[in-house]
Amino acid sequence: MVYGATARVLLPVAVVALIGAGMWGYQEHNEKNSVLIKAENSYQRAFHDLTYHVDKLHDELGKALVINSRRQMTPTLTNVWRLAYAAQADVGQLPLTLMPFNKTEEMLSRVADFSYRVAVRDLNKEPLTEKEYGTLKNLHKHAAGIQDELRKVQSNVIDKQLRWMDVETALASDDKKSDNTIVDGFRTIEKKVQEYPDLDWGVGIQSLDKKKQQRIKGIDGKSITKEDAHKSAVDFLGDRAKGAQVEVDENGKGQEYSAYSVRVTSPDKKQAINLDVTKRGGKVVWMMNERQVGEEKLDMKQAEEKGRKFLKDHGYDNLVVAETDSYERSAVYTFVPEQDGVRIYPDSITVEVALDNGEVTAFNSTEYLFNHKQRIISKPRISKEEARKKVNPSVKVTSERLALIEGKNDGKEVLVWEMTCSFDGSPYMIYINAMNGDEEEIVKMDTGQGDQAER
Repeated sequence: MVYGATARVLLPVAVVALIGAGMWGYQEHNEKNSVLIKAENSYQRAFHDLTYHVDKLHDELGKALVINSRRQMTPTLTNVWRLAYAAQADVGQLPLTLMPFNKTEEMLSRVADFSYRVAVRDLNKEPLTEKEYGTLKNLHKHAAGIQDELRKVQSNVIDKQLRWMDVETALASDDKKSDNTIVDGFRTIEKKVQEYPDLDWGVGIQSLDKKKQQRIKGIDGKSITKEDAHKSAVDFLGDRAKGAQVEVDENGKGQEYSAYSVRVTSPDKKQAINLDVTKRGGKVVWMMNERQVGEEKLDMKQAEEKGRKFLKDHGYDNLVVAETDSYERSAVYTFVPEQDGVRIYPDSITVEVALDNGEVTAFNSTEYLFNHKQRIISKPRISKEEARKKVNPSVKVTSERLALIEGKNDGKEVLVWEMTCSFDGSPYMIYINAMNGDEEEIVKMDTGQGDQAER
């Protein structure tokens, strides 16, 4: 009787416990599946974005080889820079951490650096050289090879319904029997890039590569998390991030600095802003808004004030405009700091301002981030009067000021007298070494650009 009574009491309890355990297990299973599905969808999106960005990168490189207009070349190379960075960010979101892919990422990084360096200079004064055209041709060819391999992988993914979640398993276990077509495809791409002959990136990129190795040690600040990067990006964008979808991922290993890639998509999905936030210090390195610019409503002076206010709001004060340019209904300004009356050109920041509403659509503080510091600037050994005498007597000098520039050959900083000059009706900037009187550099200016030199 006792056992029967006990059974009658415990049986319902056991049934309830069994049902509860079953429901808990079912819920856990569903939650786990939900996480896996979300991760799979994220990987699929990053991969298809990568394929799309490389396709567009190949197209823009081809366009750069065909056009013969500086007005068209500048925005085209700007697009190459944006797409190369976007492709890097896409790679960083894929589960390839256990597989060497650094050569491909390094190539994308160099494509971005090369295109940016050419795009921001005045191509009327300093058009592309034959070597640079040769580099563009090779990049176009290399991009086509990567594009073909990515399309093969994409076709296999779709046809065989392959899952990216299996890639990590295949990499970790190195299971030869598993179908790791995706891994094989990416290994083929990496091998192909390794076999490409070395390209002539120019002295600027070569010296930049050397400096990157030194500069990265100078980025200070504590390490931040993805949540910190999310907050840094949202704070940086302000009202533009309200209600937006924010995605944060680690960028590729090919970057010159360790950073999080952040993509902020507007609620209506019509506008996307990409940013890089350093893992140390949480600093926004660059920002690019992909929106189309409407009809011009601002003049260059008004746009300059918008750019200056943007920089001041983000902690960059006491800067002066060193370069001004415009294209495609946008104005581009390069700002530099001054120290003791000396312009510090290596610490430049570039902003692009839309002439329809004054919004800053692009921002690049890479040079400032890597170079900025309080310097001990030596007093010039050559006076401004002596520097004037170093200039060709047929050239009229109208003004002079001290500046710090990077030497063309070794990249070392040089204190110079920056002389505003004119000859035969054309304006020039002549840079005389303030320590020994050597003529460091001569730059021909566009009429109407005043004292804004191309650095």
